[in-house]
Amino acid sequence: MRQVLSPKELAEAIGVSESSLKRWADEGLLRASRTAGGHRRIPLAEAIRFVRDTRATLVRPEILDLPDVEAVAGDLPALQDAADRLFELLRDGHDRAARGLVMSLYLGGETTAWICDGPVREAMSRIGELWLHDPQGVYLEHRATDICIQALNRLRLTFPEEPGAPVAIGGAPPGDPYVLPSLIAATVLAAEGFRSVNLGPDTPAEALAQAVRDQNARLAWLTISNIGDPDATAGDVSKLAGQLADIGLSLVIGGRVVDELKLPRHGNLHVGRSMSELAAFAKGLTLAPQPDVVQRSRQHGAPSSN
Repeated sequence: MRQVLSPKELAEAIGVSESSLKRWADEGLLRASRTAGGHRRIPLAEAIRFVRDTRATLVRPEILDLPDVEAVAGDLPALQDAADRLFELLRDGHDRAARGLVMSLYLGGETTAWICDGPVREAMSRIGELWLHDPQGVYLEHRATDICIQALNRLRLTFPEEPGAPVAIGGAPPGDPYVLPSLIAATVLAAEGFRSVNLGPDTPAEALAQAVRDQNARLAWLTISNIGDPDATAGDVSKLAGQLADIGLSLVIGGRVVDELKLPRHGNLHVGRSMSELAAFAKGLTLAPQPDVVQRSRQHGAPSSN
């Protein structure tokens, strides 16, 4: 992906004059830097933010390295219409149009949590039901999952990476092979300004705890979509919550089978029912500065990782 645009390029992308872009930059509506020669340059993430906030129409999305958006024509659909459309695109394997729809929803002002809770969740749930009614269900679901992975990773690339951004680390527990739920969580957290590190499926609790310490994380998550042994999984989650409590860190868990776990109460263990809840929780954390992991370890009497 390109990293910066000139005012002329962004103006062409949204169909306005270059002088208008320069005026908006001078007024502080659009963040731009200047080269050594005095020319304005606009970060790609800032250009995308501007498009979202102003609801600008992308007449040449390829200038912003968003060629897939061209595959979606017309006004953005409402929630149910978006879910229906995404389901059809995933079912039929139209990867470019599916990626374009997800990106168009985001550019149109929808939050990442809304996109994941709504169209992505419903479309993939309906794709999963094809296992029961269609002999092609297995490969259709696997193909749809791959397309969603492409769409979410592409979306994550549009989020700015701010220096000093808080780190969030997570995955799915051992025995849980599902890739998409943890990627969704990582994407939502990235949209909220975190540097999200997705360890993916089959992640041992010890590995997650070590990653949290090594990278001085502010938040850990687990997505639980499959349980082989509920008691063993509950024990692992409880142990992990206890380890993270020792360093003053929160653990957020969620997933379609999380209610099947019988978990003891932990003050730092939070069960989320949606990506919107996760986004709200993460936003609250960013408003409350905390010391780093080493400092928290000492404050709670836990051994330092150094």
